[in-house]
Amino acid sequence: MPPMRESSSSGRRHAWLIAVTLASPAAALATGARAARALRLSVPRSAFVSMSGVDVPLSPLERAAAAAQALGKRFGASTNSAPRLASLFAPRAEQLEAELRALAASGGEIGATLKKFAQLERAAPPPADLLRSAPGLLDGRWLLLATVAAEAGESVASSRSRVGAVNASGIVVDASSAARPVQEICVERGRIGNEIVLSPLGQRVYLRVGGSFGPAEPPAPGTRAIVSFDSLELFTEGGMRLLSAGWVFQLLRSLNPALQNGKEDASWLETTYISERMRLGRGNKGSVFILERLRDGGGPLARSPL
Repeated sequence: MPPMRESSSSGRRHAWLIAVTLASPAAALATGARAARALRLSVPRSAFVSMSGVDVPLSPLERAAAAAQALGKRFGASTNSAPRLASLFAPRAEQLEAELRALAASGGEIGATLKKFAQLERAAPPPADLLRSAPGLLDGRWLLLATVAAEAGESVASSRSRVGAVNASGIVVDASSAARPVQEICVERGRIGNEIVLSPLGQRVYLRVGGSFGPAEPPAPGTRAIVSFDSLELFTEGGMRLLSAGWVFQLLRSLNPALQNGKEDASWLETTYISERMRLGRGNKGSVFILERLRDGGGPLARSPL
């Protein structure tokens, strides 16, 4: 298709369409079809988003957001409009958070959870350069509400995917018990840790796998962090360290090079939604994570630094 020539009047009309889209989602929907035809924009599918082979219907607000993003890219709209656009969709995001939290609490069906997960991602994406412009949003301790974790080498759509599991470079630990895992992130120190409660022989102990955490190099998304697990620790219920065995990860990688994910030598974790209350993430093996911020800094190893 030949490029479209634009007159000054059409430029003014396009600028007006951008303003309408940012100011009023309802008005944007009313003019969206005409705008798409007039601009001949190549935009993503306007009615559905695909996630793990499941087509998820988009809401009118989500379609308005897609229209705004397409118009902004077409005419170089200022990124200063992003916070304003995010605020427009905040009520929708909060509603989806509540619905996703309810699904997680009830151990909802995997398909329903994935659909709601995708809708929340679409409703309010994080800043494109999250790890560089707003790393503090990730800092803190997060309670794992639910996860669909694929075993090493499998996709999340696999029939063998496990719900309620933590996978750290090939070590898959069941995390479906009442004592849910906690994840701690400290961007400044470049560390991440996953804490799990175990009860071998009736004795309650805490297992923590930790590793390095830092922004992925371009052209990877600015929401993606490279994670390289390097420590495995076992603690008593009182917080006393019983065992430190970081060598386990070195051994696993030497025995099974396929576990060296990402860019051949590291796995990655991408934040696809974040608020003061909830964080959604995706891993390089297809796993998805739903986490809730622990405002009181709680969890089994809150007093044991990473």
